[in-house]
Amino acid sequence: MNYTKYLRWGVLAALFVALFYVPFIIAGGNFPANIWPGLSLFFPYITGKNFAFRILVEVALLGYTLLALRDPKYRPRASWIMWAALALVAWMGLATLASVDPVKSFWSNFERMDGYINLLHLFVWFVITGAVLTAGNLWDRFINTSIGASVLMGCIALFQVMHLFGFAPSSQSGARADTTFGNATYLAVYMLFNIFLTLFMLARRSQAGRLSALWQSWYGVALVLQFVGLYFTETRGAQLGVIGGLIVGAAWVAVFASSPHLKKLRRGALISLAVLVVLVASFIGLRGTSFVKNAPALSRLASISLNDATVQSRLLYIWPTALRGIADKPVIGWGEENFNFVFNKYYRPEMYNQEQWFDRAHNQFLDFGIAGGVPALLLYAALFALGVWAIWRSRLSVLEQASLIALLSAYAFNNLFVFDNLVSFFYFFALLAFLHSISRKELPGWMFLSRPMSERGLAVAAPLVVLCVAGAGWYFNAPALARGTSLVQAVSSQSSAQVNLAFFERSVGGSAFPGNPIGVQESVEQLSQFTASTVAPSSVDPAVKQQYMTLAQDSLQKLMAERRHDARLELFMGTLLSGFGSHSEALVYLEQARADSPKKQQILMQLGLVQLQAGAPIDAIATLRTAFEAAPEYDTARVLYASAYYYVGDLTHGDQLIIDKWGTVIVDSDQLLQAYTNTKQWVRAEGIWKLRISKDQNNVQLHLGLASTYFAAGDKANTILELQTVAKLQPSSAAQMQTLITQIKNGTLKP
Repeated sequence: MNYTKYLRWGVLAALFVALFYVPFIIAGGNFPANIWPGLSLFFPYITGKNFAFRILVEVALLGYTLLALRDPKYRPRASWIMWAALALVAWMGLATLASVDPVKSFWSNFERMDGYINLLHLFVWFVITGAVLTAGNLWDRFINTSIGASVLMGCIALFQVMHLFGFAPSSQSGARADTTFGNATYLAVYMLFNIFLTLFMLARRSQAGRLSALWQSWYGVALVLQFVGLYFTETRGAQLGVIGGLIVGAAWVAVFASSPHLKKLRRGALISLAVLVVLVASFIGLRGTSFVKNAPALSRLASISLNDATVQSRLLYIWPTALRGIADKPVIGWGEENFNFVFNKYYRPEMYNQEQWFDRAHNQFLDFGIAGGVPALLLYAALFALGVWAIWRSRLSVLEQASLIALLSAYAFNNLFVFDNLVSFFYFFALLAFLHSISRKELPGWMFLSRPMSERGLAVAAPLVVLCVAGAGWYFNAPALARGTSLVQAVSSQSSAQVNLAFFERSVGGSAFPGNPIGVQESVEQLSQFTASTVAPSSVDPAVKQQYMTLAQDSLQKLMAERRHDARLELFMGTLLSGFGSHSEALVYLEQARADSPKKQQILMQLGLVQLQAGAPIDAIATLRTAFEAAPEYDTARVLYASAYYYVGDLTHGDQLIIDKWGTVIVDSDQLLQAYTNTKQWVRAEGIWKLRISKDQNNVQLHLGLASTYFAAGDKANTILELQTVAKLQPSSAAQMQTLITQIKNGTLKP
């Protein structure tokens, strides 16, 4: 019947739309226009893509299930890759159940949109692509669709770096191209995949005698734009991965193109291999030249060394921490999304100038080891090994084999230094599906799964399938989409504190029926930050302040009850309570945060400051001393430790700490300026303002800062002089400055 044709086209539409459309989605950005119109979500570069992918996979699953029930040729077949992927999914399911935080392990959060739910969707994607594209012999069209999308993405990357047509890199990536990913690294691995897929299609069409001049030109343009996009991401791991992959691919051809009729091919591979080696050696030799130093991408690539901050953070801190975490739970792991517990437990104080809340090991292999123990790490590695085995045993031409081997090599190398995002993940699972398709075994005729379902059986099954898949799709997506839009409105609405509060209540509450916890973490954190930094110090109605405080405290306590011993949440709670003057309660949570992450200076410094506010100066000095001595080169820790002495009136010890580092007590530091102001050391506070003004003499705000310090010190004459200077620098404020001067002179304005 014709309905199987419609089901097939529906499944294919979902697959092809996911491949072409998902990488371009931004849910709420201005790129220069929102690519998901009418919907603004928190973390728009991440959430939009993930929700769209999940919905498309669920649509494909609905059609595919009915199609496979009716037509056996669309049903899954067996291969070692299929069994390994299934084993990984099953093992990670066990790891999720045994997780430190099962809720987060399953659902993840807005920032990552990963977790076990994502792995389930990826496995469904793998099964459907492997079955439907193979049955329809559509892999070439699928790959060409990807290449077409990458050409458009390459154009956007070029427009970004050239600032054409309203495009520019996002604030997250600086000058590096990041297109619709909002992250240069994510764009880089996207280009990595498509470079080798383009080489594969070049080899495939050439082998089949279908490489016309038009196709050759198209693939040539694609490669140029893909390499340009990769170059401008300035992402070293992916760039080195591509170079290494090209070397591996050329070596593969040199070794396996041994037949007499492949002599020219082998010679070409050897020449390419030599050229690549010479280029790499030349780059190493020229890395110190002005040509390399003046090209940002080349300079960044040339900067790789053991002294590089990123390299050190991986080699010396993050990876050893991950290995200790794997050693702690080698069998079942910590569960997905739980690396933060390992990082907090084994935090190294030398990382004071790095990210303070790592939630990934920045090595996909180690991330699987953390999430599911050694078995998960081995199963993930097995997917690469079995992929290579499938390629080697396949009937693909040597050039086709080489391009796919090069892709696996480049991707594996890249994943030694980064973690996967949705797009790289679904490309990898699509690649596995293709390799599965060339190595799978057909089901024997005697098996039930090789027979079609009757029309009557399908009529009974169809409503159940629709109900289950549609219900699951609503449950997986609708509540989180509602929460994401509410959270954006909560943090961006300029109406009133009461309006913001209503949106916050919606985002931390049950949201849309039936409710799921995706995004609750971000909602609670944003609420507590907004309450402590914006509401608490403002002139908002005290009753509204109390509503904020109650909602934030209740929401944090509820989340902490699910996620015990999360130092980040405990720090949030301590900061929130101290902002409202509940110092004794704040100390309870901050002490617990210190117990869960004993060496993290951020926690120690916050604890020390609250101890000062709570009237425990001796404890504060001891705590801040611990933070300082853990890494004496950390300037903020030194300044806060010195400030503690100033607050108790011990200028001798405080000055010694400052002078030992800078040789003077006049240091351009916000924390030190605050300490001098709070302890009424006016001359020193004035000295810092003057130091800043000497570097930027026409900065009105600096002169106003100095004026306020003079006024607080009772120096009316110099206060008036500074206000007069402001009036000269900014004539539009002259009348306002004159009003202040008049009030100072007649005594109506008080410090």
